[in-house]
Amino acid sequence: MDQTVPKTLVTESPEITAHEPLGPQELHARGIDLAAQGDQEGAVSCLAQAIAKRPGVPAFHVDLAEAYRNLGDFTRAAASCRMALALRADYPEAHNTLGLALQGMGNLPGAIEQFRRALAVKPQMVAALNNLGVVLQDVGQIDEAIDLFRRVVELEPRLFRVRTNLGRALVRQGRADEAIAHFQEAVALQPDMGVLRRNLGDALESLGRHEDARAAYLEATRLDPERADNYRDVGLTLMREGQLGGAVPWLKLATEHEPENAAHWQLLAEVHAERDECAQAIPCWERVLALSPIKQAATYNSLGWALQEEGRLAEARKNYQNALEIEPDLAPALLHLGAIHEQLGEMAEAEASFREALRAQPRFPLPYGRLATLLRDKLPDADLAALEERLADPRLFPQPRAHLLFGLAHVLDARGDYSRAAECLRVANALSVELARGEREYSPANHEQLVDGLVREFTAEFFARTVGMGSATHRPVFVFGLPRSGTTLIEQVLASHPQIHGAGELRLARQSFEDIPDVLDRHGPPIEGVPHLDARAIRRLAEEHLERLAAFDGGQTPRIINKMPDNTLYLGLLAVLFPNATFIHCRRDLRDIAVSCWMTDFRSIRWSNDTSHIASRFAQYRRIMAHWRQVLPVTIHEVDYEETVADLEGVARRLLAACGQEWDPACLEFHRTQRSVRTASVTQVRKPIYKKSVARWKHYEKALGPLFAALSALDDTANTHNDAACLHGPEGEVEPSGRGSE
Repeated sequence: MDQTVPKTLVTESPEITAHEPLGPQELHARGIDLAAQGDQEGAVSCLAQAIAKRPGVPAFHVDLAEAYRNLGDFTRAAASCRMALALRADYPEAHNTLGLALQGMGNLPGAIEQFRRALAVKPQMVAALNNLGVVLQDVGQIDEAIDLFRRVVELEPRLFRVRTNLGRALVRQGRADEAIAHFQEAVALQPDMGVLRRNLGDALESLGRHEDARAAYLEATRLDPERADNYRDVGLTLMREGQLGGAVPWLKLATEHEPENAAHWQLLAEVHAERDECAQAIPCWERVLALSPIKQAATYNSLGWALQEEGRLAEARKNYQNALEIEPDLAPALLHLGAIHEQLGEMAEAEASFREALRAQPRFPLPYGRLATLLRDKLPDADLAALEERLADPRLFPQPRAHLLFGLAHVLDARGDYSRAAECLRVANALSVELARGEREYSPANHEQLVDGLVREFTAEFFARTVGMGSATHRPVFVFGLPRSGTTLIEQVLASHPQIHGAGELRLARQSFEDIPDVLDRHGPPIEGVPHLDARAIRRLAEEHLERLAAFDGGQTPRIINKMPDNTLYLGLLAVLFPNATFIHCRRDLRDIAVSCWMTDFRSIRWSNDTSHIASRFAQYRRIMAHWRQVLPVTIHEVDYEETVADLEGVARRLLAACGQEWDPACLEFHRTQRSVRTASVTQVRKPIYKKSVARWKHYEKALGPLFAALSALDDTANTHNDAACLHGPEGEVEPSGRGSE
């Protein structure tokens, strides 16, 4: 709070000559001048000399007290005020300054008493009224503080500090709508003070007027560009409006202007994590830990989750263990450890971790959902009853309710209760659609616009112009197709070969695409840079891609698989960068893919929750794949899921040959291969080949009839394998939801 302290000046100023020693009046005047210039020590020296020459002037003692107070020496300040009061007991300025000194010493009751004594002598003393209001607000007496500030405004309406104090008091009392007028008046009185814009922004933000608040904060950044809080506050308004992408650069500016502030780094980390930008979140969480004197279990857990999402499982496990050392019953960390076991195929250990999370926090919904998805028809009745009991709780939030419903649906599906499973999925998907409203909401129009650009720029002429510009390496193997089309199965089969490393779902193709503006030193969307790609830029993109790829196996294996379904979008760029790579396209009955996507608790595939979005996505997929077949200068090896489960060895031999590898029987024992699997198929690929997922759609014909009809309209029959795959564009990556931190 701003407080007003009067300057006590003595008006007498006798003329002196340069040869005369300074008298008490001149010493006092010089002390006041030095204080105004910020030289409080010089002020103390002059004022003390003035008092030594004329000790009986109360004003000298009050001004010395003020100089001491400005130096933070509240004890001497109080002593000087008491000396002034000993000379003049009814001196209001001395009571006021003594009150400020006592406030500085933490003696708020004593300060209140002195301000009231000043007002008893001088009822309309503006400084004492304001200062009393400040201290009363500090002790929780808001109503009287507001009354005092209003009195000051009536007496001196142009004091911007008092307007500010009144506004803050009103905000604290929940009356931000009244406060705004006073903050606006303070801004009008002092338009060049950034802090006044921040006060106004805070009031507007508390009323949910994010855009108006942001305008105020932006003015604050202009007026006070070195203050990190201003940038942070702009970012916060964008976050609260769901504009997470827009918030990122402002939060980065906050960290740049105040790099030692852990809170700014934490906000930036949280936004990156919410945007599924785990690679960017990791250094932010590490910075939070480095700056925090007391390590928080939740921070270790968040860092562990980001590392886990990037496939750095050993580091993730270590951070979860650090979290559990601080807080042994931290259920989310136990849950995530279970997910690591699950990824590694350690199903018994995964189940144990999920149950340990429940022991630590019996009402935690997510472990029930994870157990249900893991065990399915083998879920014990007691666990099923507990899951349904949690669902019956009307206080359960929508997100955990959706997770539990997805888990329950898998149990019911495995037990053959398809009608109940369908109803659970209907509600779970509807909840997920609502939860994604805002920035995370899927837009079919945006995705279609992306495909428009790809078709427009990646033409036969483009490939003719860029031939021979890419890397000559044969190392990358790209496995792509719809989520749930068999990509994980194919990767697991191939990765069972000793010369092939399965790296999982890597975002490297998307990253290379988004790096196009940087390598060209151009601004604008990546698609606009495609026509400008030349040999230098293509070589650089390929080299950087290969460097990132090598991090997953140390560059040791002859072939390495990137199994990202979304790479269907980036085939044009990948074909230019790596013309000698192996491209494997996984296909499956559209209806089975649709059912499986609709049943999966994806974290980032937002189109899978809405049947109209599924149909739209499939249509755009067919469109882009038809285009690639016409223009790509590389071979696409097609593999059907139904063919794979019917003739695993035949498919495996053909794909190994495409990868330039000799036959190895280990590929038929893929379910025994120990490696990390980070997709929704993690449970299935730990089992031998089975056929029960073929024609699974028939169980849900009643629930999804309109969707199946829409899929049939894409071709003469919905059972076509003619490029029937769904894609997920740059607005999100393919990952299951249940591993998310809640």
